[in-house]
Amino acid sequence: MAKEYLYKDKNGEEIKAGMMLRFSDGSIEKVYETTNMNGDPDLGINASNEAYMKAHGIPEEFREYYSLDNFHKDAIEIVHEEGA
Repeated sequence: MAKEYLYKDKNGEEIKAGMMLRFSDGSIEKVYETTNMNGDPDLGINASNEAYMKAHGIPEEFREYYSLDNFHKDAIEIVHEEGA
């Protein structure tokens, strides 16, 4: 049975694919639907170097992600359009 992912930000709001997150260092990242190393559904942020991918013609399907599992919920907050 696949593990269900449920991630919440520091305010207790559920994180979903397509949202933007602000991290404690001030960086803002988009959330992607991905899979974990077991092939189960997961959420993550971009771990690939955009400039390198473009310069070498690396297709989107080879993008790598950091699972949200790697971050403490107190370090992330959903960015709402009006409060960006």
